[in-house]
Amino acid sequence: MNEIKAPQQYIQRTFRAKKRTPRSLDPAHRWRIMQELRNTGLSHYALHTMESHYLPNVIHRDEHIEAAAFGYLDVGLAMLIATNWRLIFLDRKPLFINEDEVNYRFISGVMYNHTPIGSTIILHTRIKDFKLLSFNRKGAQKFVNYIEERCLDHMQQRGGMQ
Repeated sequence: MNEIKAPQQYIQRTFRAKKRTPRSLDPAHRWRIMQELRNTGLSHYALHTMESHYLPNVIHRDEHIEAAAFGYLDVGLAMLIATNWRLIFLDRKPLFINEDEVNYRFISGVMYNHTPIGSTIILHTRIKDFKLLSFNRKGAQKFVNYIEERCLDHMQQRGGMQ
């Protein structure tokens, strides 16, 4: 996979910033995460939310984002991120972070419904169900396709399908 390099101008601007969290000190890591989010097809609005800004604190250095879905829950905005290792549910509010991570082998199924206005993703896991209403239909479809692909890979590895 091609490594995404952060421009020197971005690195210098980030190091001048006074507020940094301990896990995201490396500006090249933050740049890579934001580029991978852009490549998943998230909207411009979704790239500037609290969830996307907190994501470099959650993603490991050798972990890559493959698909993402951003949308509404009953209580506000949230993001589902599918990486090459795990699935991350992230709901960040001021003074509150709800972060769940699920291994692909614990996903029971995924439901996808769409209307002309938006798409609904319901992710069934052994832990709990995640329901997300997204207005980005292409991004939601890409997310669902990636989850189904990973679940089928895990079933084949366990010998569940011939």
